[in-house]
Amino acid sequence: MLEGPSTLSLVLFAMFVGVTLGLSLYLGRRAKSSEGYFAAHGQIPWFVNGVAFAGDYLSAASFLGICGMIAFYGYDGFLYSIGYLAGWIVALFVVAEPMKKLGKFTFADALDAKFGSRGIRFAAGVSTLVVSVFYLIPQMVGAGALVQPLLALPHWAGVIIVGAVVVFIVLTAGMVSTTWVQFIKGGLLVVFSAVLTLMILNRGLSVQEGGNDGYKFGRLGPFSAADWESELTAALAADSARPATEILAPTGVWEKGQIVRLRETDSGATSYWALGDEFPEGATDAGNGRVVLRECQSVVTESDGRTWINGTLQQEGEKPTKLHRVGQLESLGDDRQSTGPLGPTGFLAAIQQSTAVLWRPLDVKLEPGTSDTEATGTEATVIKLYVPKATHGTRLLRPGEHPTFAGIRSEKLVDKLNFLSLMIALFGGTASLPH
Repeated sequence: MLEGPSTLSLVLFAMFVGVTLGLSLYLGRRAKSSEGYFAAHGQIPWFVNGVAFAGDYLSAASFLGICGMIAFYGYDGFLYSIGYLAGWIVALFVVAEPMKKLGKFTFADALDAKFGSRGIRFAAGVSTLVVSVFYLIPQMVGAGALVQPLLALPHWAGVIIVGAVVVFIVLTAGMVSTTWVQFIKGGLLVVFSAVLTLMILNRGLSVQEGGNDGYKFGRLGPFSAADWESELTAALAADSARPATEILAPTGVWEKGQIVRLRETDSGATSYWALGDEFPEGATDAGNGRVVLRECQSVVTESDGRTWINGTLQQEGEKPTKLHRVGQLESLGDDRQSTGPLGPTGFLAAIQQSTAVLWRPLDVKLEPGTSDTEATGTEATVIKLYVPKATHGTRLLRPGEHPTFAGIRSEKLVDKLNFLSLMIALFGGTASLPH
């Protein structure tokens, strides 16, 4: 949900873009030849080039995507970054170095010098452009996702703004401007990532019932796994602080029983709860035959256009309801509520003993004429759920939790080959990127 941008965010964004464009115009005057435009005259210092290389690697797609993968799936997100990094090294030594010795600036020029064929040069140029388009798509999506909350603009506006700035930078000064802009970006990312790491280690870990917006997510139970429904009904009836609530029957798309729906009798508001074990796999008390219900977050879009966020109907002209912030530990593995400051190894050891709550998106589409709110229509109701899943630290720090990487721990040869093919694709795909 968009809110008005803060003055500070606008000033910082405008200042950064202004400095970047000014630097690009200044450096553009120094690029007087094709060598200056494509290779920056070969005069970029090694340190600047190295930091710029890191800045190019930490792009919007890879940096934000890898962080999101780690947040949702733990170590599996890190496996993606390994594939990317290995591919970059191959591109540096196998592609970039030979091209430098040939004195050529593009892959098409290098092939033309080797074979002297216009057809090969044309094919290389077209393939480079095609790959570049598909490579730029996640970059622009990431850029739009960044600008959207920063400036309270629609996603498409963020894509256009960032795309225009990038095109201007490249066209005005070529590799000179691009290298220095990437140096600035890489330097900022490295410095502030280091500062953020120190702040996290100094804060340590603590048990929380919700994110840092103050909201405490509900938890019902524990109940017996064999008779949880009747025990839940009794618990709801005995809770005087809770409005009269009924359990909706698990029909249609809800028959799997992983999501339990509770509806307030008076208001009709529906809440969604994830049914799972009290202690996750890997914990000391796992498999004790007890289950709990953990509160989900929901965005329900009715066929008539009405939207419900976490059970609240959104009204025109009113401030929209925001999804609650997430990211919390359910347990540290003992009776402690916090650890205090930790070192790097102590932090990883504490994570391994803890139970974290990870959130997975789940899309549900109801049949036409059915609804989880008050309205029914001829079109399907779409429900976007964010489902909490308690995950023990030993599972969080091991590979194979993501369905794509599950083959690494499979006993089947086909699954292992699928995993190896994915890593080879990451490796080879990154090595052949058109940089």
